[in-house]
Amino acid sequence: MTKNDNILVAKGIIKQSGEVNKDKVNLVAGAITQPFAEMVWLITGGDMETVNRLTDILVTMNTPADRGKLFKIIKLLYGLMGLPFSEEAEPMNSDPDVLDYFIFSFTADFGEIIKDYIAEAE
Repeated sequence: MTKNDNILVAKGIIKQSGEVNKDKVNLVAGAITQPFAEMVWLITGGDMETVNRLTDILVTMNTPADRGKLFKIIKLLYGLMGLPFSEEAEPMNSDPDVLDYFIFSFTADFGEIIKDYIAEAE
C-alpha cells in the first residue's frame, strides 16, 4: 500500500478491503460541487453557452488519459473563483478508481444543481 493509499484509507475514501467507498466520495463531491456550481452560475450570469462549454469539458475530459488533468482544471477553477478547494477532496486524484468516481459524482451533481438554477430562472 502506498502512502496515498494509506491517506485514502485513513480518510474513509477507500475501504480496508481496497474498494472505493462510494458513499464517502459522493458526500465529498456533493459538498464541494454546490459552491462551485453556485459561483459558476453567478459569474456567468446564467449564460448557458458558457455553462454548456464547461459541462462539455467535464464530460469529454472524463477519460482515463485526461482525468488527472481535469482534476487540476477543477482545482484551478476553484482558485479563480476564490473558493477554497476541499482538503478532503485533495487526495482523490491519487487513486485512478477514486478519481474516476469522484469526477463522475462531481459532474452529475454539477448538472443537477445547474438544472435547479435553470428551473428557478424560468
